[in-house]
Amino acid sequence: MRLLFSVFILFILAACKPIEPLAPNQRVLVKPIENPITSSVAIPIEIDLKKQLKQVESSLPKEFDGKEEQCEGISFAYKFVREPIDFTFKTSEIYYEVDGKFELKLNYCPKCHELWDGGSCTIPRVYASCGVGEPMRRVKVGYSTSVDINSNYKFQSKTELKKFEILDPCQITVFKYDVTSEVKKQIKSQLVKLEDEIDKQIQSIDLKSILADVWKELQIPIALDSYGFMYLFPKSMAFSEPRFSKDKVSIDLNLGVAPIVSTNKQIVKNIPLPKLEEFKKKKGFDLSIDINASYDSLSSILNKQMKGMILDLKGKKIIVTQLGIDGTQDNKILFKLSFEGSKKGTLYLTGIPQIDSAKQVLYMDQLDFDLETKSVLLKSAKWLFSDRILSEIKKNATFEITPMLEDSRKMISKQLNINLNEDVAMKGNIDSVKIKTIYLSERSIVVRTQLSGDLKLKMK
Repeated sequence: MRLLFSVFILFILAACKPIEPLAPNQRVLVKPIENPITSSVAIPIEIDLKKQLKQVESSLPKEFDGKEEQCEGISFAYKFVREPIDFTFKTSEIYYEVDGKFELKLNYCPKCHELWDGGSCTIPRVYASCGVGEPMRRVKVGYSTSVDINSNYKFQSKTELKKFEILDPCQITVFKYDVTSEVKKQIKSQLVKLEDEIDKQIQSIDLKSILADVWKELQIPIALDSYGFMYLFPKSMAFSEPRFSKDKVSIDLNLGVAPIVSTNKQIVKNIPLPKLEEFKKKKGFDLSIDINASYDSLSSILNKQMKGMILDLKGKKIIVTQLGIDGTQDNKILFKLSFEGSKKGTLYLTGIPQIDSAKQVLYMDQLDFDLETKSVLLKSAKWLFSDRILSEIKKNATFEITPMLEDSRKMISKQLNINLNEDVAMKGNIDSVKIKTIYLSERSIVVRTQLSGDLKLKMK
């Protein structure tokens, strides 16, 4: 009788003993390494040439003169005076016209004889002039300058004299001589010499220093609130051919970047301006960014949905007292379920997180009891080994990620619109966010996304 009583007591104690399987060992797989996507950011640059061209204008001579003397025939001396240069910007070049005027003095000797004094005219010389003691004769001069950028980040220009018109011809009637062609030849040779001076002034524009400052600023991390820091990591530069409009030159800059987002601030070694690459017209950019869904926040959602839930399992009932994510086991999530009711204890389950891109939801695939939990249940409470528990957890462990993606899109778009310094402003916008893959870290499910948009720099 005493033996039967002891067996009965042991049976009661066994029935009341809580289910407490050993907690699974946690392991985190190494974060997958992916090379950042290198994309080309189209950056329009506007440089105000008005100031530079004023310097060109002021540096050029306002007047010049010349002469040609000979004993026999016609000798002459001239003076040319120009007005301020009128610059006109065309699509592919700078064109400018100059109003000028000249005066001319001439003398004529039909025949010379050579003596010990070096020669003299056999008859008195005949003297004449144009624009002397009367209004100077008018001329119109036109130049065009094509501009490019060489591999050393300098403007390369080529200036050519395109127009030279004498508006007031100068004909000397006293000896019936039209000096227009000779004056044109002499003055034009002087104007051609100005081409090199114009090119020298344009090529003195210090574009390299401007771009070196921008390049340095682009290597500074951009804070992204709770997401960490965004690094553009500029890699290359390429320029389009310059375009001219009003008093500005516009250049499309292709900036090759390999942007990443890091939760921790990294040590960045500044690199100098690279060699210019061949320009190819592109638009927009792509950015890989990891968005973290912490286990604490997901556990809070699960607990809110399942805490207090009563599950009827083959006539026995349990009440969920706690449900949360306890960690990871390689590529699986570990769930910890605490309960009371017909039985009290803890269950451990595993599931593989997956993304339904069409529905934009995060869900658990291959949800099952942990091996240690299975072993304990088979020995003491097979009725807890139920698909009902699995189905309820799977149903509630489905999370909408659209709000999270939209929040990250807005936040990053906002941070892309900042002033890098007082002279350089960055303007950007994220158009779309697409999920690439997911992986597990120690404290969160990480959703790796692909962001597409536009990014521009405006330089004063």
